[in-house]
Amino acid sequence: MAAKKLKKASPKPVSKSAFVRGLPPSLPAKEVVAKAKSAGLRISDRYVHVIRSIAKRAAKQGNGAAGPGPRRGGRPISSKRTFVLSLPSSMAASEVIERAKSQGMTLTTNYVYKIRSRGAAARDANGRGSSLPPPPVMKAVRGMRRGAHSAPNNGQEERFVALVLDVGLSRATALLDQLRDRVQGLAVN
Repeated sequence: MAAKKLKKASPKPVSKSAFVRGLPPSLPAKEVVAKAKSAGLRISDRYVHVIRSIAKRAAKQGNGAAGPGPRRGGRPISSKRTFVLSLPSSMAASEVIERAKSQGMTLTTNYVYKIRSRGAAARDANGRGSSLPPPPVMKAVRGMRRGAHSAPNNGQEERFVALVLDVGLSRATALLDQLRDRVQGLAVN
C-alpha cells in the first residue's frame, strides 16, 4: 500500500474583510493597510472604510450579518409610500398623518393625497388614473362623435361609454330601456 502523506495543519487563511473587522475600529485606516501588507494582504484605505461602514450598519440593525438592508439611496424597504397605500383611502389624511407619526414617519397632507392619487393609477386595470376605458376604445368613441353633428359635450359621451363598458352592454341596454319607460310614463301623465 502506498504510504499516506501527512498534511501539515496550516492555518486557514483570513479573508481581507475578516482581517479588517478583527482590528479595533479606532485604528486608523493607514495603519490597517500597513498591518495587512505585513500579513501578505493587499488592501486600500477605501476598502477599510467600506468594510467598517458595512460592519457598523449591521451592528446598528441589531444582527450580526448584513442581510436585507436599505435599498439604494438609503431608503428603507418599508417606505412612506407603502405605508400610505396600506391604509384605506377612506381614512382622513389627518388620521394617516397621526398614524405615521406613531410609526416615526413625517408626512404632510399634500404627500398623502399625492401618493393616493398615484396609487390609484397604479392599481387601475388599464394603468390610467381615470374611469375612462383603454385608449383604443376611446379612439373609437371619438370617431363616433366626429360623425354626429352635435355641440361639444365636455367628455360626457366618453364617460357614458365608459359606464356602459363597466356595467356591460346588455345590462346598460336594460337600464336604458327602464329609463325610457319611466320618461314616457312621466310624459303621458
